[in-house]
Amino acid sequence: MDEVSDPRVGFLRSDVERFCQQLDGLAPALRMRLLEELRGALVGALDEARVEAMAAASDEGWGLRRIGAFCGVSHEQVRRLLAERQAGDGPPVS
Repeated sequence: MDEVSDPRVGFLRSDVERFCQQLDGLAPALRMRLLEELRGALVGALDEARVEAMAAASDEGWGLRRIGAFCGVSHEQVRRLLAERQAGDGPPVS
């Protein structure tokens, strides 16, 4: 398990690991479906929260390159995500 800098992240990671361990005895089809549901839910929530954080940083005067550096994406991706948010399309699911 990789070290995390914030205990809240570690807490969530341990919850996810515990959930995954509880699936060990299930039939493969059910296990894969539940894992895919979990992945989709987590990715969707994280994408939305990341775009909201990008917008907050932009509102504070951060440049697109600085935001991108913090989020691990290019400044063009930041620009596109913020434009989609403003247009009401919301963040895409990765």
